[in-house]
Formats: sequence, structure tokens, C-alpha cells
Amino acid sequence: MSKSVEQLITALNKQYEIYEELLEIEKNKRKIIIAGKIKELDGITSKEQAMILSIAKIEKIREAIMQNIIKELNINNIENISDLIQYLDISAKTKILSIRDKFTEVLKLVKNENELNSKLIEQSLEYIEFNKNLLTTLENRGSTYGSNANERDVKIKSNLFDAKI
Repeated sequence: MSKSVEQLITALNKQYEIYEELLEIEKNKRKIIIAGKIKELDGITSKEQAMILSIAKIEKIREAIMQNIIKELNINNIENISDLIQYLDISAKTKILSIRDKFTEVLKLVKNENELNSKLIEQSLEYIEFNKNLLTTLENRGSTYGSNANERDVKIKSNLFDAKI
């Protein structure tokens, strides 16, 4: 196994570790969303962004390593790691396929957590919108005297806000 292939395996393992950390962050994010802790949600979003930047950096490194391997092996028309595997020895193939399987699983879990968190946030926003609409359309009943000095009910529409945004 060449040094470049070892570097590729190391880079893939590092990416996998970051995705595992991202999965844990997403799970914590769900708990924070459910608890309605806005300040903590802001902090966890910052962590997510940092993780995404790390993933992008490692991805650039991985692409550079791939280019080195392609040059070393004098191969044309390699678009992804799956295409590259056929040119590697059995040891490298086994390691890379193992990482790919782990990646597939962790990416599926991250995607599921993201979808669940998105739905929870959407429901929270709908609940907030419902409450805002409820508060802005409250009707108060008051009374006033009519022209015959009779008391009559008057519907007074009270708005919490002057304008609806």
C-alpha cells in the first residue's frame, strides 16, 4: 500500500470521526429544540458550522490525495473513490470499503437527525405564529351607553401589535 493510499485512508477516517461528532451534536440539538433553549441552540449552531468547515478542509485534503494517487498509478477518468478502488490492492480495498460502509450509516443517521430537527423547528415556528395570531386578534367586550341610555355590548378588537408583519 502506497503512502498516498495510507493518507487517503487516514483522511477518510478523520472525516468519519467528524461526522460522528456532528451526529452527537445533532442529537443534542434535538434535545435543546424540544426544551426551547434558544441561547443554547445558537451555541450549538456555531459548533455545527465549525464542524462543517472542518469537513470542507478535510475534503479538500482528500481530493488532493486522490489526485496524487491518480498520478502515481497513472490512471485516467477517476471521478470518485469507488472508481479508484479497482486499482488498489486488497488490503487498501478492504479498509476503504469498511470506511465507506461506516460513512453510509453515519450520514444516514445525520440526515435523519437533521430532518427531525427541521420538523421540530418548523412546528415551533408554527406554534409561535399561531400564538401571535391569537394575541393579535383577541376580542374584548366592553359596554357603552346607547342614545336611549341603554347599556349595549361593543366588540373592541385589541391588537397587540400595530401592524402584521
